[in-house]
Amino acid sequence: MILVLLGAIMAFLFSGVTFGLLFLLSNGLIIYGLVVLRSRKRSWSYRLIGGAYLIFAVTFAGVQVYILKEAYNDTGNLSDDYDAVLILGAGLKGEEPSKTLLSRLVTGEEILKIREDLPVLVSGGQGPGESITEAMAMGRHLVAHGIDENRIIYEDASTNTYENMLYSRRILEDRGLKEGKVLIVTNDFHLARSKILARNVGLDPSGYAAPTPWFVRVNYYIREYFAMVKTFMLGRGALDG
Repeated sequence: MILVLLGAIMAFLFSGVTFGLLFLLSNGLIIYGLVVLRSRKRSWSYRLIGGAYLIFAVTFAGVQVYILKEAYNDTGNLSDDYDAVLILGAGLKGEEPSKTLLSRLVTGEEILKIREDLPVLVSGGQGPGESITEAMAMGRHLVAHGIDENRIIYEDASTNTYENMLYSRRILEDRGLKEGKVLIVTNDFHLARSKILARNVGLDPSGYAAPTPWFVRVNYYIREYFAMVKTFMLGRGALDG
């Protein structure tokens, strides 16, 4: 059992797509451990670990329900009055948008072609393995797909979701858009936390969910639970995607 857990941890450390695998294996090992403790009649250990695990399971389910509700039951109305559409960065491979970022851009394009009156704020700095800022790559993509360059506002200093919101708020204020009413475009798993952080910095957010690529969906939803917990505790982002 210990060897399996160590193997899962090593896989997580050396590959960014195995967070979900580590989570599932860890849960399996905890359940197995509880069965062993119960069979050996170690009631004190069983109750302590079992109670803690039950609290975790309930909070995990509750957070996932909240994430799904914010993504799909509380979608922004495209006919509402907004100051800007805000598309959040999600990583590049050199200068090319990742699959996750591409899904946000495609959704953003659709909105911008319906709401031709709105500017778009693209938000994302330059991270490891990225040749340019995410904002620049996003702007290039939008222009290449028919969005007027004059509509695009660049926020290119942020490195996480909290900074996305904080720096975007400052840019909107500098442009006289004091109400900060934004339609946030990000992936479904990321929308709930993005809206919380947007409110924390004084924005008035609505959200529009971009679909998450199927091959990373489970991984990101599990990962987002821990980011949400830290956000609730500290009011800032973590484990950003």
